[in-house]
Amino acid sequence: MNKIRETYSIKIAEYIRNLVRAGELRPGDPVIETAICDELKVSRSPVREALLILGQQGIICYEPQKHKHIKTMSPKEIYDSYIIAGVLEGVGVAQSIHLWTEKEEKKFNNAVDRFNKEVDYDSHINTFAEIDENFHLTLLSACDNEKLVEIARTSCSSLAKFLYYPLWQKLFSPKEFYNRHMIVAEAVRSKDPGSIEKTLRLHYEEVGKRLSEKVKETMC
Repeated sequence: MNKIRETYSIKIAEYIRNLVRAGELRPGDPVIETAICDELKVSRSPVREALLILGQQGIICYEPQKHKHIKTMSPKEIYDSYIIAGVLEGVGVAQSIHLWTEKEEKKFNNAVDRFNKEVDYDSHINTFAEIDENFHLTLLSACDNEKLVEIARTSCSSLAKFLYYPLWQKLFSPKEFYNRHMIVAEAVRSKDPGSIEKTLRLHYEEVGKRLSEKVKETMC
């Protein structure tokens, strides 16, 4: 792949990702190469390569004799993926909390401060997604089990949040969103591994339960 085509492919992949995140392309919707080519006025080669990138990320599925389509997840798959994410992150943080230095403490306090400064109870939940991701990344910053961190951060729960982002936005009010993360912050500050592990597991379980129920409602 030459550099110019690679750049086009990355931009096209991001364009499609934005459509999914905005709910303009929903799970199960077909992704038609020619339509994207016409819309963006590009050749088919970079579009195909963009779709390959998204396929590797689990966003697009391929089935013989069928159109490529945006991946779907069943309510059970969504719930189970959040359970796994909660267990992994809970274990990772609980086992590495004793390794925290002043550096990790500062990162964590900055992440909590962002909630206090940027989360307005009247704000739209969409503004909190990046804060949420940064907060959870910070929790695992001292974990030296690279495989655990990789799986925890790229687990299907992340994919479910992305694919069903318009529904994820509606799971909690801004006040609920803030309070839930402050419960996690309190557990982390306790430095009690058992409390940290349980709190994170329940934190993810509740998201998985609510999102799976929302997806189930759309299937009725």
